Amino acid sequence: MITLLPVKPAHRETIAEWLHSDHVSTWWGDPVGRLEQFDDTGPDNHALIASDGRPIGYLRWETVDPSTLASVGLDAIPPRSVDIDIFIGAMDAAGKGAGPAALELLFARLAETTDAPLAGLCRSVKNVRAHSAFRKAGCAHLTDFDAPVYGPCHVFVRYLRK
Repeated sequence: MITLLPVKPAHRETIAEWLHSDHVSTWWGDPVGRLEQFDDTGPDNHALIASDGRPIGYLRWETVDPSTLASVGLDAIPPRSVDIDIFIGAMDAAGKGAGPAALELLFARLAETTDAPLAGLCRSVKNVRAHSAFRKAGCAHLTDFDAPVYGPCHVFVRYLRK
């Protein structure tokens, strides 16, 4: 069973290990910079992904900045939308449905606790495994853009309001 657990300071070492692993750093980039981002994330904006109570991955989310989106040509994403980052850090848990299940839990939480119109995820056009997980979680491809750090990316969204 997939659940989302609160992140505690004691989890930092596990997150750091995952960020330094090849299967995560390939897509997430600089582990040191991402760990700083982890440190700066408030307690209500990230969670550990757990399978039967065992931490296997990480989720973080934040309300998008419209000016930042506009600077990379993403005008189609409305204000108050939420940007999500996700990875499965435990290799033995990758590819088994934990990512889509965790996203479903987060989408339900966001729909209940925010007024965000949609949630989105951006990933390299080469990260087809992530694209498949996003589609399984009910996300649709919205557009593409050239991310300053990651290069060509697909943008996937899930509408939180009807």
